[in-house]
Amino acid sequence: MPPSPERLPAAQCPSRLRTARGTVLVRIATGLVLAPAAIWAILWAPKWVMLAILVIAAGRCADELVRMFAVVRQRDRFLIAAQAAAIACSPLFGWQAFALVLTLSTAFWLGACLVEPGDLAKAAERAALGALGMVYLGALVAMLVATFAIDQKLPTSAFDLGRSGLLGCLAMVFAGDTGAFFAGKAFGRHKLYQLVSPKKTVEGGIGGLLASMGAGALWVMLLRPDASLAQGVALGAACGAFGQVGDFAESLFKRATDTKDSGALLPGHGGLFDRVDGVLFAAPIVYAWLTLS
Repeated sequence: MPPSPERLPAAQCPSRLRTARGTVLVRIATGLVLAPAAIWAILWAPKWVMLAILVIAAGRCADELVRMFAVVRQRDRFLIAAQAAAIACSPLFGWQAFALVLTLSTAFWLGACLVEPGDLAKAAERAALGALGMVYLGALVAMLVATFAIDQKLPTSAFDLGRSGLLGCLAMVFAGDTGAFFAGKAFGRHKLYQLVSPKKTVEGGIGGLLASMGAGALWVMLLRPDASLAQGVALGAACGAFGQVGDFAESLFKRATDTKDSGALLPGHGGLFDRVDGVLFAAPIVYAWLTLS
């Protein structure tokens, strides 16, 4: 008689295998639904639609980050999310506005934490976490907003620099995520950073990096023919590498708080923060390349 499922190793347990396959199918289905909508919003919708989505996403991600920590009170989360959204929106009014909103939001939050401190240790932790949520999510999403706001027309492309740049950023990071997932499943043997993210492997990381490089090459071929293939590959490598660092950064918070997913907004993917953690770190790279190259 074969051993019961409870005694089988996790990798051989039929119920767990069915659950894992189901999760993968849900993950793929969610992607198939969201991808066309995202591409439409980026390339063809009025620009305010995607800008509004990005600003709302900044607030949502900030909320998902701070809610991992019990010390942050529920009534504080709205203020943190609102200020993250304001920081993300501010580049639309110039970089001086960005600097002003960033510094005033941080000062206002820290001042608010002084009003009723209670336990000083918890108040200090709460103040630091709130400032982190606003600056981390607000400032990095602001790079996506600034990228998408670039209206420069390109004679070699049907889309302006902002639309093609944002799509390229997402494509390179998401391709890396997908490549890392499947390469890790197929070839993963050596742990990449077990302390922070036990499931990630060296082989998965390499597969993700190669996928990001391929996406970068495809992006310049389709949307940036004025750029060279080598530039696309190099940008893909940079976005892939920084995207993986962003993934580990979020994993650090989840491991520290024993949190599986930052939320449940996206079936199969977890929270919005889970989905865009890598994009946030790649955003400054893409913005710098678009504006300085």
